[in-house]
Amino acid sequence: MKKKEFLDALSRRLSGLPKREREERVNFYREMIDDRIEEGIPEEEAVNGVGTVDGIVAQILSERPAVASEPPKSGGGKIGLILLLLLGFPVWFPILLTLFIVVASLTFSLFVSLWAVEISLMAGAVGGVGSFFVMLATGQFSSACFSLGAGLVSGGFAILLFFGAVAATRALWRGIGAVCRWIVGLFKRKEKNNE
Repeated sequence: MKKKEFLDALSRRLSGLPKREREERVNFYREMIDDRIEEGIPEEEAVNGVGTVDGIVAQILSERPAVASEPPKSGGGKIGLILLLLLGFPVWFPILLTLFIVVASLTFSLFVSLWAVEISLMAGAVGGVGSFFVMLATGQFSSACFSLGAGLVSGGFAILLFFGAVAATRALWRGIGAVCRWIVGLFKRKEKNNE
């Protein structure tokens, strides 16, 4: 028997197994035959050397654990789940809504606070440099130098924080997108399961 005939027959006889397991078993024997052919054994002898299809199938099936047959599923489980969701709605919905609101509030607060600090630092930089010129014009040289220094420090922190704020904003949008895709994915999986 040729290798292709042998592997096709083995695959047909193992058709009751899950596809992945069947492919693993067939690939195992394909590699075994290929190894024998590489050693110089003719193809038909290599195929005969691994055993008969009937013997291999019997061995594979005897090695598998016995699986108890499952009773046919009825729609009772779905009805029970729907009833449980409806009866538990007064409990689980407020908890879920509260959790969502808390997480959304914290995220929004952190986001707004980050940009508020950024804008404050920018305003401090503009104000410090602007007051430098005003104080310099009024003859307050030491106060003008202090104001310029404070404005430059504020500007430096504003520049550093700007990159962090932009990265945090991008991360927030990616997170919102991931949550939206996850929610849409839940509905798509349900649609596929119902088909």
